[in-house]
Order: sequence, then structure tokens, then C-alpha cells
Amino acid sequence: MALHRTVLAALALVLAAGPAAVAAGPAPLPTGIHGSIEADQQIDVGSAAQSVHVVWAFSNSTGDAPVPPHQTFVVDGRGLAGIARITVADPRCTAQGQLFTCLNKDISQLANLDFTVQSDVGTALGATGTIEYSVSDGHDPGATARTKVVVGVPKLVVGKVPAMTHVRTGSRIGLPLRLRNTGDLATDRRIVLRWESAGGLDFDRKFSNCGYGVGSDLVALDGRTSVTCVFTAPVAAGATVELSSPLTATVGEHVMTGVTNYWVEFLKPGDQPVTGTEPGTGPALTLVPASGAGAGFERGTTGRVDVSADNSADLAARATAKPAPGAHEWTLALNAVDHGPASVYGTDDEAVAVVDVVLPEHTVATAYRHSESEDSVYGPCLLWNGNTGTAPFEAGHRHYVCTVPYGIAAGRSQEFGLSVKTDKDYDGANGTATVRPGPAGIHLHDPHASNDSVTFTFGTLAATGTDRTALVATAAAVAAALLGGTLLVLLLVPRRRRRSR
Repeated sequence: MALHRTVLAALALVLAAGPAAVAAGPAPLPTGIHGSIEADQQIDVGSAAQSVHVVWAFSNSTGDAPVPPHQTFVVDGRGLAGIARITVADPRCTAQGQLFTCLNKDISQLANLDFTVQSDVGTALGATGTIEYSVSDGHDPGATARTKVVVGVPKLVVGKVPAMTHVRTGSRIGLPLRLRNTGDLATDRRIVLRWESAGGLDFDRKFSNCGYGVGSDLVALDGRTSVTCVFTAPVAAGATVELSSPLTATVGEHVMTGVTNYWVEFLKPGDQPVTGTEPGTGPALTLVPASGAGAGFERGTTGRVDVSADNSADLAARATAKPAPGAHEWTLALNAVDHGPASVYGTDDEAVAVVDVVLPEHTVATAYRHSESEDSVYGPCLLWNGNTGTAPFEAGHRHYVCTVPYGIAAGRSQEFGLSVKTDKDYDGANGTATVRPGPAGIHLHDPHASNDSVTFTFGTLAATGTDRTALVATAAAVAAALLGGTLLVLLLVPRRRRRSR
């Protein structure tokens, strides 16, 4: 009996242990989902609120499971105690002191957070702290990241470079530049200076810490040139520095108005600048203490210098009328042609030239060919609005102004297209197309004014008022007369009657 009780007890233990053994089996296979966080490695803060933007994500490397809808993002600012404070205004987030927990409850919510940081009153310049981030979905591997916070803000502004006028083509010019640190902390990251020029300036490739590039723009295939230089030496708070040697560039034969934009920025740790396709040779360009008064400074990090060359551009108008499929419908192809030698560029989004189009009486424009994309073959046409200027295109009028939006390279042209309809009273009169300087106000010094204006008409025998349908009937009648066949002449009568309907 004792043995029986022992066996039953042992069996009971085995049965009781069964479910627990099943529950302790192998863990589920990983889904391939893992988190990531993108945040600045370092930010500089002052007494004013500094904006911070952080992005996180959950990605699936295997594609076997969907991205989790429930996500928790945590911003831990306790490492800034006595240095700076964080402010978070996002409704997804709750605060426990300087610890912020933000919840995403579905995948439609943004996986990023914006907040601000500012230094505490009386904090010493150069003091540092940390912000820590973490993200999780409750079961998949999450991610962590950290941002170093430095009290004090370096702030660079660029100097003004005076415009250059009456520059000879083929000559070399120098482009000096100054920087001033108007902040309260020395720069502690690499400095990037970049120049981008449109109009035909060709920079000399002579500095080893600079990269040089040539590319196309909306006017010419090789119309854009650039220089990007990286400097590692710090600039002290309040210091003014300048280039150890000016950039130099050659003024090409097609230059009329060369516009060079320049700016300065800090390079984030770990980032690499886009320095162009061709590295420079020779010594490195450096920043040295500035001497002299200079030409003043811009209010921010960007500036521009204009170079005007003693050059000319021969702009000419061209117009071609072709029959369209519909009755009494025509296509008017217009061109503003640049015979050179200079290419012409608009400035400040103002057109460098316009084509003034006046259609003949008893004709109106019904549409114009244009696309809103920057690389559209056709330029825009506007309604002439008397002395007040122009208005958006409107069908049913005779006077229009077609604008050259970006400029024209030497040897190229800007196209425009108008659809035109004539009425029954059109007698073949001429219209005119005239190319004129545009609102950019650039003096083109056009050497040949005789080709600035052209006339056009709709129909080959415009002087007699005969349209293209009448031309067909007339040709057939002449053929019948030559053949001496009365029957052929009679056969033409129904065709004339059909046309009259």
C-alpha cells in the first residue's frame, strides 16, 4: 500500500510538472525588427532656447513581421542638471522632472520629436552635459543614443564682397572673404566655406583643402562652377579672420553677369562635405587674422558678389506660323535667340529678356505651351496689361509678353508656343514679335538691333486674304482649266459649297 501511494505521488508530480516544462520551451524566433535613433552628436546652447530635432525608426530586415504600432521614445535630460533644461511641448509626452516619455499608439503618428534646450542662468561657458535617448516597442531590440550639450554658441557671419564692374573677358579676378565669430564661444567644429557661381566664372584649382566642381544649370551645360573648402582651426569668440589668399577665377568669353553666392556652415561630427569632383593642388587655404577695415559684414551666413563684364549679347526674335489640325487654327512658334558672344542670366528671379507678341487683327491666342517644371522646353507667356505690366495668361487676346525666365546661353534659344485662331474677317495682316530687355534690368549692349523684331502671318497668300482652304480649291480649278475639262470644273462646285457650311 505504501508503494502504491508512492507511485501515485510520483505520477502526480510528473503531471503537475508537465505544463511548466512546456511553458519553459525555446523563445520565439526573432522577427528581424530593430530600432534606430538619429540625433546630433553635439549641440551648443545659450540663454535662448535652442531647437533640437530627433528621429527614430523601427525597420524590418526580414520582412516577416509588420513594424510595431506601439512605440515608446524617452528623452532623459537628467545629465544636464545644473547646466541646462529641456522643454517638451508634444502632447504625446509626459514629464517626470527632466525625464520625458513619449508614446506612439499607431503607425500613423510621426516618429520624430522636436524640443528645446537652454542653459541655466549663470552656467559657465564651455560647461558640458548629456541628453540620452532610448526607443522600444516592448519586445524587439530597441536603440539608444546620446547628445553632448555644450554651453555657449559660436556664430559665424560672412563679410560683404563688393561688386565688380567693367571686367574684361579673359582676365583673372580675386574674390576675398572675411568671417567674424559674433558668438560667445570659440568654434569647436570644422568650418565649411562654399562658393557657387553661375554665368561662366572658372575658378583656379590651387588649394589642397578645397574641391572644385563644374555642372549644368538652367541656362548652360557647364554654366555652374563651385568651390568648397574645409577649415579645421578654431575661430575665437569675437575674432575676425580672412582667407590667407583670395580665390581667383578667370572671366570666360561668355560672361556678362556672373553671380557668385557664398556661405559658411559648421560640419557635424562624422559628416563629410560635398567638395566637388576635382581636388585642388598646392598649399592649403587657411584663415588668418584680418587686417584693415574691410567692406563690412552680412547679417548672417550667406552673401553674394556680382561680376559684370564688358561684353555684349546679340538677341534676336524668330517667329514661325504653322497650320494646326482644326479649322482656322495655327501654331505660332516663337524664339528668343542669343547669337552671343555673351550668355545672359536673369538675377533675383527676374527675366533677363521678354518677347513682346502682337497678333494681327481678327486673330486671338487660345492657349500657350508651358510646363511648371524648371526644365520645361517652353517659357511662360503672360497677358499684356497696358501700362500696368502683365497678368496671368488669358485666352482671347492679341497682345502677350513671353518671358525668358532664367536666361539664354550663347548660341542657344528660348522657345515659346502660342495656339492661334483666326476669324472669317482675317485678311492676312502681319503680326510682330520683338525681343526686349526684361525686368532684371541687365544692359545687353545688343550690337544688332535690326534682328530684334520680326513679322509673321497666317496663310501663304495673306496679301489677297486667301486662306489655306481656298488655296486647295484654287489649285484644283487651275488644274481643270489647264486640262480643258468642263466636267472637272463642275465637280469642284460641291466642294466649295461644303466649305461654305
